[in-house]
Amino acid sequence: MAGIGFELKKLFVGSGVIRKLRAYAYAAVICSGTMLLAILLLLGIQAMAQRYGLSEHMREVLVATMVYALFLSMLLTSGMQMFLSRYVADMMYQNQLGKVLPSLLGASLVLMLPGGLLYGFIVASAQELTLLQKLLNWLLFMELIPVWLLMSYITAAKDYKAILLTFLAGVLLALLGGPLLRLLGVDTMTALMAGLTLGYGVMLVGMLRVLLRYFPRGQGALLGFVAWFSHAPDLLLTGFLSMTGAFVHIILMWFSPLGSTVTGFYRQASLFDSAAFYAYLVTLPTNINFIISVEVNFYGSYREYFSAITDGGTMPQIQLARSRMSRTLWQEITNLIIVQIFAMVVYMLLARYFLPLLGFTADMMHMFRLMCIGYSLYCIGTSLMMLQLYFNDRYGAMATAAAFFAGNLVGTLLSLRLGILFYGSGVILGGLLMYLLAFPRLSWYVRRIDYNVYCSQPVFNEVTHDRWREIAEWLEARAARRASR
Repeated sequence: MAGIGFELKKLFVGSGVIRKLRAYAYAAVICSGTMLLAILLLLGIQAMAQRYGLSEHMREVLVATMVYALFLSMLLTSGMQMFLSRYVADMMYQNQLGKVLPSLLGASLVLMLPGGLLYGFIVASAQELTLLQKLLNWLLFMELIPVWLLMSYITAAKDYKAILLTFLAGVLLALLGGPLLRLLGVDTMTALMAGLTLGYGVMLVGMLRVLLRYFPRGQGALLGFVAWFSHAPDLLLTGFLSMTGAFVHIILMWFSPLGSTVTGFYRQASLFDSAAFYAYLVTLPTNINFIISVEVNFYGSYREYFSAITDGGTMPQIQLARSRMSRTLWQEITNLIIVQIFAMVVYMLLARYFLPLLGFTADMMHMFRLMCIGYSLYCIGTSLMMLQLYFNDRYGAMATAAAFFAGNLVGTLLSLRLGILFYGSGVILGGLLMYLLAFPRLSWYVRRIDYNVYCSQPVFNEVTHDRWREIAEWLEARAARRASR
C-alpha cells in the first residue's frame, strides 16, 4: 500500500491548482472510489426519478433495491477484500504475478454462487418490480461483487489516469444511460435501473482491462489462494467485522420505530438512512490523508528500521532507526487526528446550511451530528488498525474491528430503548471503543518492537499438517495438467 502513496505523492509535486485537484481526485478514487461512485449515483438517480415523475413509492422501491444491492454485496465481499490484499501483496513480493488474476476470478465465483442465490430470493419478493427490473437489480448485485474485490487489485496497477477515466465513464453511462433509454421508449423505472447496471458493468470491464495490462492472465488454479487460509484466516474476520460494524446501526434501524417495509424483504428508515448517508462522507479526509501522508512518511522510517536489521546494521543504528520510526508514527497519527477533527467541525458547520435545504428536520440534523462524531472516531480507529497490520499485529487488528462492531451493535440497541435523541450514538460508542483499544495496543506493540521482531517467531520451523495448503497444491497440480493438454 505504501507504494500507492509514494506514486500519488509524486502527483502533488509542482505548482498549480489543476495539478493539486487532479492529485486529490486520483487519491479519492483510489481510497474511496466505489463508495463515492455509489453516493453520486444514488443522488443522481433519485433526482432523475423525481424529475421524470416517478411516484414517491416507486422512488422508494428504486432506492431500496439499489441500497440493498450495494450493502449486501459490500458485506459479502468485506472479509475477502482484506484477505486478498494480503495474498496479492505476497504474490507480488514472491514475483508470482501469474497467480494474481486467477485468484480474483476464483474469489468472485466463490462469492457469486451463494450470493446470487440469496439475493435472487430477496429481489423476487419485490412485487412492484417487473421480471426485467428484478433481473437488472440482480445483475447489479452480481456485478458489484467483483467490483468490490477489484479494489484489492486495481491499486497495484498504479495507472491512476486509466482508473480515474474508468470511474468517470461508469458514472456518465449510469447517469446518461437512463435518460437515453427513456427517449427510446423504455419506462422510467426500467431505464434508470438499466443505466445503473450498465454503468457498473463498464467500470468492471474497464478495471479488468487495466489489470490485464499489468498482470499476466495466469495459468494457476482459480482457488489457489485457499492456501493462505492457514496463514491469515483472521484477516477474513477482521475485514468483515470492520465493514459490518460501519453499517450495523443502519440495518438495526430498519427494524426500529423509524423503519418501514418498502416492498417484500426490503426495508428502510428514511430519516436515519439519509442522516447516516451524509455523515459517512466525513471519513473521506482521513482516508485520503492516510494514503498520501501517513503511509508515505511513516513507511520511510518503517523501512529504514527493518533494513537496518536485515542488512546487518549495528545495534546503535538499529536503535536510532527504531527511535525515528516511533517518532514519525506518533507525529503522523497526531496530524491525522487534528486533520479529522478540523474536517469534522467544518463539515458539521456547513451542514447546518445545506442539509435543511435537502429537507433535513431537527431530529435528522441531531442524528447526523452524532454520526459525524462516530464516523470520525471510526476512520481514525481504522487507520490505527491498518498500522497494526503494518506490524503484523493481526490479532490486535481483529480485536480492534470486533470492538467497533460490538460497540456499535450494543450502543444502537440501547439507543432504541432510550429514544430518538440517542439514535446514532451507537457509532460513537463503537468508534470510541475502537480508538481506546487500538491506540494503547499499537503503543504497547511499538514499545516492544524488538521483542516482537526477534523473539516472537518460532526457533525451529515445525512441519505441521496443513490441509488448506494440500488442497491448494492439488488444485494447482490439476490446473497444470489441464494447461499441458
